[in-house]
Amino acid sequence: MKKLYLLGIVLFGLFNSFSQEKLTNEKYTKYFENTREVPFLHLNKTSFLQGEEIWFKAYIQEQNSQKPHPTTTNLYVSIFNEDTTLKSQQLVMVNEGTGYGSILLDSTFTGKNYYLKASTRWMKNFNEDNAYYQKIRIASSKSKDQKTTVSEKEYFEFKLFPEGGHFVANTLNNIGILIKDYKNEGVKIKKGIIKDKNGNTVRYFNTNNFGMNSVRLFLKENESYSFHAILSNDIEIKTSITNIETKGISLIINNKKDEEVTVNVITNKSTLNSIAGKKYRILVHNTRSYRNFPFVFKEDNYNHALILKQDELTPGINIITIFNDENTPIAERLIFVKSEKLFQNVRVSNTKIMKNDSVAVKFTNPDKERVFLSASFLPGNTIAYKPKDNIISSFLLKPYIKGHIQSPELLFGKAYKGQKRDLDLLLLIQGWSKYNWTTVFNSPPKVFHEFENGIDITARINKNLTSKQSIVLSSSDNNLVRIIPPTEIPWVLKNSFVKKNSTFKFALNSKDNYYKIAPAISYKGGKLSDFFDTSKVNSTNSFELDASNFQPFKSDYESLDEVEVQANKRRRKTENHDKVYGAATMLSSAKMANRIVGPGETFIDFLKEKRYWDYEQRKPALRGIGNQGTKIIDIKEENGNRFGRPLLRIYLDGEDISQQLWIMEQIYLNTIKEIFFGRIPGTLGEEIYIFSLSPSEYINSKAEFAHVKIPVGFATEKEYYNPLYPSFVNETYQKFGCMYWKPNIELDAYLNETIQIPGNLQEKVNVYIEGITESGKLISKKVTLSLN
Repeated sequence: MKKLYLLGIVLFGLFNSFSQEKLTNEKYTKYFENTREVPFLHLNKTSFLQGEEIWFKAYIQEQNSQKPHPTTTNLYVSIFNEDTTLKSQQLVMVNEGTGYGSILLDSTFTGKNYYLKASTRWMKNFNEDNAYYQKIRIASSKSKDQKTTVSEKEYFEFKLFPEGGHFVANTLNNIGILIKDYKNEGVKIKKGIIKDKNGNTVRYFNTNNFGMNSVRLFLKENESYSFHAILSNDIEIKTSITNIETKGISLIINNKKDEEVTVNVITNKSTLNSIAGKKYRILVHNTRSYRNFPFVFKEDNYNHALILKQDELTPGINIITIFNDENTPIAERLIFVKSEKLFQNVRVSNTKIMKNDSVAVKFTNPDKERVFLSASFLPGNTIAYKPKDNIISSFLLKPYIKGHIQSPELLFGKAYKGQKRDLDLLLLIQGWSKYNWTTVFNSPPKVFHEFENGIDITARINKNLTSKQSIVLSSSDNNLVRIIPPTEIPWVLKNSFVKKNSTFKFALNSKDNYYKIAPAISYKGGKLSDFFDTSKVNSTNSFELDASNFQPFKSDYESLDEVEVQANKRRRKTENHDKVYGAATMLSSAKMANRIVGPGETFIDFLKEKRYWDYEQRKPALRGIGNQGTKIIDIKEENGNRFGRPLLRIYLDGEDISQQLWIMEQIYLNTIKEIFFGRIPGTLGEEIYIFSLSPSEYINSKAEFAHVKIPVGFATEKEYYNPLYPSFVNETYQKFGCMYWKPNIELDAYLNETIQIPGNLQEKVNVYIEGITESGKLISKKVTLSLN
């Protein structure tokens, strides 16, 4: 009976553990069920001169598939003042995961620092902030930033990070080390020493160029450890380990081998006595998939090792979490699995120097996938390009980690010795992932904000329409014409992509009469209530931008001095001139928009006015002497042309109606756009050409429309232009200027594209490239080209 009782306890424990594991899996799946959007902006620069524009290319990744987002369209790009108040916001249209735009740094940008943020409304449904953040700076010749003089020691940060999250006594611990300077950049030290509480040297350490390293140390109970770092200038800084736990789990990951990763879960004697025989598990996950590896601590084994093969891991970030028998996460670590499946390459070369001081730069796609790129071309001595993240760190790391990623262009750039180790140290120091397990278990995301595709515009009027009435709407800015029947009031334009500040025209059509109306307009979308979290960008304690000999550029809206210009008056050519031979030089023109048309006036009235009418026979006639004109020459008379046609030819929209008087009688002048008339040189005859208004033109000309400016909408994309820099050879241009920007480079498989850029008297050009393929492979690289 005693054995059966013990067996029952064991079976109950196993069943309970299985149930908890199943519940965890269900909650995990539910938490990441709705896909996240991850935006990234490739800026042409991060430091600007006042009067320039911030040019950017937007990329949005769907986190679940890790591909360009196929359905998102609305990206809000906001710019904040240094005090984080919102300065301006624009809505950028995204198609198949990419879009582009620009922000003019006009005279209202008087500060030195501003913040950019890119996000969507859908992102507000989630606890984790995946928005894009970037600090930008504006150089000024008026004054320099004031520098603060303080003790140098105060500007160094020295921190220790236990792998897995806990320092555990009487067992082996792996300890991450991070030392940063006042610029928030890692510091390579001269020497590092670890001492116990009696001042005895325990071991030595150093740091890499990122200010990072790790040491394995057996931590004793009731002992304290101090870490001393000697800097290159012989200044000593230090920190200590004081919070050592007597019981717990230490986690040490070994991923030096490419083909496998070893997970070591280590404990001490006092902990093992209480957990031996209990079921623990290792969860390997990445928000898109997960795998459970259960294990049991044995009474004589302080270290449980799990070897994970390549097929048990996913390319990119993998989160390794240790759960105890109560389904509580007790240790966590992030690792990165590098794979060719994640990255793509493009080749960049300058093919030749052109005679007009321009350079032909060739982009080549060496692979079978189509790629979408953006490229910024800056002088070789630029200091104006220092983005916080590139597309690789934004899409592969930022969705999972909480802290700062230093120098992503190096960690994911050209391979160097120790690169894998440097990236692993970064992840060790990051600690636990940004996904809080309490939130995962208890607070799954709720959809309070709808997924946006365009903007909904609703128009209402304060009266009921009869069955014979309708609302006429047009917008030339958006190529939009609508006739709205009374059954559609209120009228809703769903999922529209109207331009911001575009004009809509409204009129009421009642028995073919048009009346100006001003409906009440409401909008759904187009603006996003937003704020800026300054913890998302690194601040430095001293920064100086000096743009000597620099004057702000004139904006497109700056008024110019009045200039009087004298020129010969020329007739303005219209769209119909090209449709008629000799219209611009030999014929007269009458535009109905320039004349007052009385009610019911027809084309016959026009013929009478221009003396093309025979009053006796009530027919069109050649113009003659006097007010009555001349009798039309009959086709039977010898003075008719040799084909038996009348010498007065009349055309309506290209069709000959010379002998169809009944058509002429029904042509009302308010339906005509333009009439050309006159004698054709070398002949006795004359010709008249009538051009009618299109239906939309007729509606616009006939109605008194109410003009309504729509205050929301998508920003209008502009083609890149080079500012008028005063000089290409001074230091200001070489540090802060921009040579060219190309946001939309699309390369099909194994093809290339050549882009011509201005050389601007530079010896070298730095080309900064970001991009993505159709399957989600990422491109981020810097290429320096010689222009000699």
